[in-house]
Amino acid sequence: MRIKFSGFFWWLITSLTSGTLLAGIFLAPILPTRWPALSAFIYALYAPLCHQQRSRSFYLAGQQLAVCSRCSGIYAGFFLCALFYPLYWKKLKNWLEQRPLLMVFSALPMVIDFSINILGLWNSPLFIKSLTGFIWSSFLPFYWFKALQELGTGSPQKRLDLQK
Repeated sequence: MRIKFSGFFWWLITSLTSGTLLAGIFLAPILPTRWPALSAFIYALYAPLCHQQRSRSFYLAGQQLAVCSRCSGIYAGFFLCALFYPLYWKKLKNWLEQRPLLMVFSALPMVIDFSINILGLWNSPLFIKSLTGFIWSSFLPFYWFKALQELGTGSPQKRLDLQK
């Protein structure tokens, strides 16, 4: 027997998971004085996902966040856009789905900023790094929820057949 999950279920799971990941970024620097082991554990969880370089990170309470500024923007952008997805998906969903290259173009500011920084031509401010990550990840929920929908129907073709 196959269990069907509603769009609300996936939205709730996505919002809770991405919100928890975002909260962990800000909890890690707050916890060292009271729960140093938990703080170290949170930093270790994010270490495989981010370089965590001090010079490229924001600070809270005098401590480095669990991820760099660009990754902070990526997590924040995905969470906020996933959270508000039900409010605007009807207006933007079809428009964005018909323009898959928009996903590539949304990554261009981040790729350009990263390239210029890695080549040593410019050291962009943390805000710019964070903003370019935010811009790119704000498009992700549309494709994320579309992928979940297609997984739920078995395949894109089956989904199309069901709509006829």
